[in-house]
Amino acid sequence: MSFELIHTSVPRGLRGDSGFATAVATRALPVGLESVLAELSAYDFDANRCVGVDRVDWAHRILTLRGKSFTVLSRVAPCGNDSSGRPNRIAHHLVLDADERASAGPAWMLDAFSGFSHTVPPIAEPSEGPQLPTGSLEPRRATAWESAGFDPGWAGIVARTVLEAPNSVCYVVLPNELNALPLAADVLALLPIERRWHVSFSTRFQRLPAAAKCQIRFVRNNATGLSKLLNEPGVRQVTVTASVAADASPAAEAARSGRFVESTLRAPPSTRVVPVLHATPQLNGHERVGVNPASAATPRAPSVSNAPTVLTNTGDSEHFLPLFDANERATKQAPPPRARAASTALSSVPPLALFLFAYSAVATAIAVLLFVFAAR
Repeated sequence: MSFELIHTSVPRGLRGDSGFATAVATRALPVGLESVLAELSAYDFDANRCVGVDRVDWAHRILTLRGKSFTVLSRVAPCGNDSSGRPNRIAHHLVLDADERASAGPAWMLDAFSGFSHTVPPIAEPSEGPQLPTGSLEPRRATAWESAGFDPGWAGIVARTVLEAPNSVCYVVLPNELNALPLAADVLALLPIERRWHVSFSTRFQRLPAAAKCQIRFVRNNATGLSKLLNEPGVRQVTVTASVAADASPAAEAARSGRFVESTLRAPPSTRVVPVLHATPQLNGHERVGVNPASAATPRAPSVSNAPTVLTNTGDSEHFLPLFDANERATKQAPPPRARAASTALSSVPPLALFLFAYSAVATAIAVLLFVFAAR
């Protein structure tokens, strides 16, 4: 079940407060969500201070509250003046269940949803959320970037960046203010379908509460305070210039031709130890043609191929490397020459002689003890 919340300046809100407050909220909204969504409803009217590239903040964010994740689609935009004459804004948030997320992705869904409020609505608490659009979207040429005056390949560069660094923030630096939602839709269309809802974004980025995640942040070049954001540790940056084409990488070419962008990262080599045993058939000697039964019963030495091996993953294939070679194995298993000679000498003495030798030794020891006792 989806939920919605509309936050704006009203004389008296749903909870009885005035000023910027909740005007509409679906009944049974999960505990804790309302306060976080209120924080996400902020709008900076100062164009010199705001770093976002769009006049409207179109956003897909992932919230984590009490160990549970929520998908939130938002539209925050100016909304005339409030009753006191001050600039007003309206924030409309949609909270989606997993089965309500269109495979086309969050940017497509933001554009397709026609129920966003552009004016202050009546105070209400509906029992259920709004009807949401559904649809699919195949990868396509990044025509929105082209229409904005940029090389379509830049969309592929952004897509590759978020695929290769899914836990890092990516700032997309654009030269001037524009409608960035179509640009976000082009980027997400290039991603594998199962990855689209893992990527969050904002077209007019502002500081976030701790519970919210926003990966792609569309910002305006030379905005006040932008350099500080770009210097934060771990962030990625894609600076787009209208007069400069993206590179000829596979990701850029995929955006130009309308194909899925794939990560160019390869998994690091694995050093797992995997025993590889080559078993030999266990056949009875009488069942072998032309084999003497006596010789067939003679046990065979274990094959060197039974040695454990190291599995090394090079990315393209797996190579099995013996831990030691046959000569080293033979050296470890063979006894030293002196031990072999002593063993051979003992095996040639008759058993009766060995018994008599042991008996005489014991008798001699007893006689010595008796003599010593008698002498005392």
